Amino acid sequence: MSWRERLRRVLGGAPRSGSELPELRDAPGPSPWYLRGRPSGVPGFSWEAAGGKGQLAGATVLTGPAGGVLVLDFHNHVLPLDSATLLVWHQAHVASGPTKPVMLRVFRVPDLAPLRGDLETLCASMRAERRPFVSSTPPALEFAIPTTAAAARQPLTFPESLRPIPELLILCASSDVDSDPGADRGQLGLMIASPRDGAFEIVPQDWFNRGGFDYGYEWVTRVARDPRTGRIHGDGIRIEPFVLDRTLRGRL
Repeated sequence: MSWRERLRRVLGGAPRSGSELPELRDAPGPSPWYLRGRPSGVPGFSWEAAGGKGQLAGATVLTGPAGGVLVLDFHNHVLPLDSATLLVWHQAHVASGPTKPVMLRVFRVPDLAPLRGDLETLCASMRAERRPFVSSTPPALEFAIPTTAAAARQPLTFPESLRPIPELLILCASSDVDSDPGADRGQLGLMIASPRDGAFEIVPQDWFNRGGFDYGYEWVTRVARDPRTGRIHGDGIRIEPFVLDRTLRGRL
């Protein structure tokens, strides 16, 4: 499916959240829906729509005193690590075969040079080259987490700068959940990454993958753990908010 087809398919949706959990309301969700109108976490910078038509549709620009410094395409999740640093993750879509890794990227916003060139050309190039972002300054860090093995907890050595993070909850597609998803089933996994402990796991979301949803039209967008109960809450576009059960594969 081309980016234009995906754009027509999903742009009509809007995030739906009935959750009162503050951690979920503040959890990273996919761009552009969960970026625009939200604080960037970096003083003096804000997220703005690149435009509403053509190559600009769906792109989001991080803008500061000197103008735009970073463009994000669809399905980037952004987590501020401190008042100057953003963690961005993205998984490239594949129609079939082994799923791509989740790519973690760290951007030091004060170090980002202004974008060079007009936005329309930059966005056209980004999509033609299937890149999830554009910046004049490369990320300070890039790190891949594989998604082809939905197994028990697996060891993984994270970069030193990410090790203070106790947990990242990342929604991903996994070909080990389903090697050939179709109109009647999905391959959604919940990645629980623990940079501090040097491990991660991917838990198949059976409740969703076999739940008779309209896949590609109804989808889960973000999750967060309740620090009081330990339960994981989530919501999405065109689906009701949910809470996972103790297995993390079903919902209550």
